[in-house]
Parts: sequence; structure tokens; C-alpha cells
Amino acid sequence: MNVFLLILAGIILLILLILFSPVVIKVVYDGKAKLRVGLIFPVFSISLSEPKTDDPKKQRKLEKKKQKKEAKKQKKAEKKKLKEEKKKAKKPSAKTEKKVKKENFIHKKIKADGLEGLIELLKEFASILGYAVKKITDHLVISKMDLKIALGGDDAAKIALNYGRIGSAVYPSIAFIQQHVKKCRHKETILPAFAQEDTRINFVMKIKIQPFFVISAAIGSAVKAFKLLSKKKS
Repeated sequence: MNVFLLILAGIILLILLILFSPVVIKVVYDGKAKLRVGLIFPVFSISLSEPKTDDPKKQRKLEKKKQKKEAKKQKKAEKKKLKEEKKKAKKPSAKTEKKVKKENFIHKKIKADGLEGLIELLKEFASILGYAVKKITDHLVISKMDLKIALGGDDAAKIALNYGRIGSAVYPSIAFIQQHVKKCRHKETILPAFAQEDTRINFVMKIKIQPFFVISAAIGSAVKAFKLLSKKKS
């Protein structure tokens, strides 16, 4: 009995540790995009950019991988088509008829309320989504967000034009993030680099969030959505 209680206490402590330990998401771009996700320790790291190589053997391997992926996708698509054709060929059973009736009932309710009712329903769902996003962003921490853009080229007028365009996109975006995320450490550097032929971008972003707040937001949103749908059905 004591051993069982110790094991149970250990499992509960482990669950609490996972729930309240921050998930760290790190995005890095330095010509190639990389994503790293960790919980207490690094869980996985993936490259978001396609690997480039000048080696013909490696290029052939990459092409073969692409061809295999495309072949798999085609097979899946063909299987889906066959399943859909079989379903259409089969006569609807009593269970499927009930499902169709239920779906028609919801559609009839929406149609009965008219366009105004549908808009109101969409607004209520949008408020639920906003509730979930706010609950997550309230506990979201951007511990690092560094952006460095070196505008390359030999045309000073073009560099000045690009500087204005990039600035008008970057600074409002950062202001928007600051409005919705309570803790955000950021640094932006946009400068001309006439010695470079091309524009270079370096970006590092580190996000932290505790799983508990994500799960609680998801559960709260699901409960609100269930209550809303039950009201519409009644």
C-alpha cells in the first residue's frame, strides 16, 4: 500500500512538473529557418528550410525523397477517392440516416435564425476564440526577439526605399505584439550595408509558456462552445 501511494505521489509530482514547467519554443533564421521545442530539456529540433547542396549525389538523394513523398501523397489521395466512391455506392443505413437528420437539424436551426442569427453565432465563437488567445497571451513570455536586417546593394536610393518599407512593416508588428504580450524583450536593427550585394536577415525568437495555461484555455473554450451550442439546439 505504501509503495502504491509513493508511485501515485511520484506520478502526480511528475504531471505537475510537466504542467508548470515552461515549454520553450525557439525560432532561428539566418538564411535557413530552424525550430526548436523543449520542455525542461530539448525535445526536438527541425529545419524549416529545404537543405541546399552542390553535391550531385546529395541532390539525387533529395530528389528521390521528394519523389517518394509525392508517390505516397498520390496513393493516399487514390485511397481516399476509393473510400468515397464506396461510401457513395453503399445505401445509407439507419445510423447514417440519424446522423444526416442531426446535421440537417443544426442547419435548419441556423437557417431559421436567418443571416443575423448566423452573424451573431460567429461573433460568439469569435469571442470564445478571443478568450482563449487572451488567456494564453497573458501568460506568454517572449524572452528574446532579436531582428537584424542588413540592407545590401549598390543603389542608395533603392536601399532608402527598402528601409522605409521594412520599417513600416516591422515596427507596427512589434507594437502589436507588445500590446497583446505582457512580457516581451525585443531588439531591432535595420541598417544599410553597401559592401554587401544582397540583403541579409538574422532573426532569433524565444517563447515560453506553461502547458497548464494552454490546457486551461482549451478546456474553458470547449466548455463555453458546448454551452453555446446547447443553447442554440434548445
